Amino acid sequence: MTFITSNYDRALRLLSRLAPALVMAAVFATANTSLSAQPPRQRATRPELEEAAKTLENTAKTAKSATDRDRARLAAQRIRQRLTEGDFQPGHRILLAVYGDTTLTDTFTVRADRKLLLPNLPPVSLGGVLDSELQAFLTKELSTYLKDPNVRAQGLLRVSILGSVGEPGFYSFPMDFAIGDAIMEAGGPAGQAEMDGVIIRRGGTVAVDKKGMQEAIRLGLTLNDIGVRPGDEVFIPDRGDRKSTWQKVAALAGIVTGLAWTVSALVR
Repeated sequence: MTFITSNYDRALRLLSRLAPALVMAAVFATANTSLSAQPPRQRATRPELEEAAKTLENTAKTAKSATDRDRARLAAQRIRQRLTEGDFQPGHRILLAVYGDTTLTDTFTVRADRKLLLPNLPPVSLGGVLDSELQAFLTKELSTYLKDPNVRAQGLLRVSILGSVGEPGFYSFPMDFAIGDAIMEAGGPAGQAEMDGVIIRRGGTVAVDKKGMQEAIRLGLTLNDIGVRPGDEVFIPDRGDRKSTWQKVAALAGIVTGLAWTVSALVR
C-alpha cells in the first residue's frame, strides 16, 4: 500500500472531499498514489472546478517534490482547459426534451464547431459549457424564442466497447455514466476477461492506460470524469488471447529451431 505523505497528495485528499470525481479525472493518468475517496459526484460544478484548480496551482508552487509540483501543475492545466472549453466535443449527442414543442424534442449532435443546430432556431454554441450546466444553459437560450420553456437535457456519448465482453459493439451512454456500469451494459466481462488490463483507445493510440482505468473503475468514475470522447474504444483484453499468442510464438520458435537443425544436418 502506498501512503499519502506529500503536499500534493494531501491536496488531492482535500479536493477528493470537495469533488472526488473531478480530482481523479484530472490526475489519474499520471498519479500512481492510491487515494481513498468517497463515491464520486456525477457532475462537477464550475465553483468546484475553480476551487480544485486553485488548490492544485498552490500545490504546484509549494510542494517540496518536483514530481509533485509537475503533477499538480498538469492537473490544474487540465481543469483550466475544461473550464474554458467546456465538456462537449464534436460528436457528443444531446438528448433534448422541450415539453409542448415536439420539433425540439429529439437527439441532436454537436457539430465540428461545437454548436447545436436546432430546428427553426439559430445555432447554439456549447463552447465553454459544462455537463452540469447544460440544462440551465439550454433553458436560458431557448427562453429567447419560447415563453417559459420546460427543458430537460442530457449529454450522451457514443463509444464502442470491444474485446472480452458479453455483447461488444457501439453504445450511447449519458456522460455521467460510470465506466464500470458501461462495461456491464455491454454484457459484462466474458471468457477470461483481464479487467486489470482495460484501456481506452483513440485513433489507434492509448488515450487512457490500464493503470488509469484500474483507478477509474475502482472509484466508480464516470465517462466524462476520465475524458472519454465520442468514438473512443473501451477495450477489455482476454487472458486466453494472450496465452494463445504466446503459444503461437513458442510454436513458431519451435518450427524455426527445427528448420535450423535440418539445414545444419544437410550441410554437414
